Amino acid sequence: MFNQTTQSISAATSDDKQKVTFMIYPELPKDNLGGNKLGYFNLRLKPSADKTIRIKVINPTNQTITVKTTIRDAQTADNGRIDYLSAAPISKHILAQPGSQFLTVKPQLTVKPGTEKWLTIKIKMPGNAFKGKKAMAINLSAMGPTGGSVNNRYVYAVGVTLNGTKVTKKHLNRIEMPKMQAGFVHKKAALQFKVLNPDPVFLKKSQLSIKLTNQKISFFNYKLGLKKMHIAPNSKFNVNLMLGGQRLVPGTYTMVAKFKSDQYKIQIKKTVQITKNSANYINKHNIIYQRKRKLILKISALLLIMIIISIYYFKFHGSKGLEND
Repeated sequence: MFNQTTQSISAATSDDKQKVTFMIYPELPKDNLGGNKLGYFNLRLKPSADKTIRIKVINPTNQTITVKTTIRDAQTADNGRIDYLSAAPISKHILAQPGSQFLTVKPQLTVKPGTEKWLTIKIKMPGNAFKGKKAMAINLSAMGPTGGSVNNRYVYAVGVTLNGTKVTKKHLNRIEMPKMQAGFVHKKAALQFKVLNPDPVFLKKSQLSIKLTNQKISFFNYKLGLKKMHIAPNSKFNVNLMLGGQRLVPGTYTMVAKFKSDQYKIQIKKTVQITKNSANYINKHNIIYQRKRKLILKISALLLIMIIISIYYFKFHGSKGLEND
């Protein structure tokens, strides 16, 4: 019934010096869409159908390992990157029927030294067919036998995509950009644009360009361009236009956003307001801008001094030279 893939799934980590304490191999079924070399489960099941899938967990170490398991619905991280690890809650207005509720898995699996074990995941489809795709992942992390962490920076994420009825291009709602606000991203000043994908489809290899133009003085404008974005079904995220050393100028702006994906392209045009208080606060706390501003002031002061000295020299020494002539 099953063909076992020979491809291991890479673990996500923030410490490259650590070594993985366990390995996994998902057993992909013959009816897996896209074949058995994908490295993740991609299934089309009928309403009310039951299915069992498995992941082999291998412990090559000399100590017992407890593997914790969780199921996360796919979300979209800032600037368009699919995130299978986030535990942030998802609004029911965006994802009314999470795919994670169709999967059941034991919360943990204990694997003895030098052995392997199967992790069983049961899928129970809802009675009514859903539209589009449900995207989620089974996350596995290694834990020590006493609860102490063993390389817990590592988390394996095995994707699971459940396919419902096809959503035609005609019935796609298309992305929305409901709000913009000035703020800070990792302590750096930015304009943050909320982006919403209301459709149950992946938007892959997407492109987004945004331009803000001051309605009174078009010289004041801000631009952003993103390519190769990957957006999860029914998800929202931020697109961050980093200000760097630019001064944020208050006023009324025209926003033109152009989005393109394999499914469609769309242009969003709206008016946004940057208040004086917001601009002042951002500029005051924008370290890069303040450094640039101080440098410009120093250069300006130096140039002014040089001009004054030049004028003084010409006035007193230049005039004497003319008198002698």
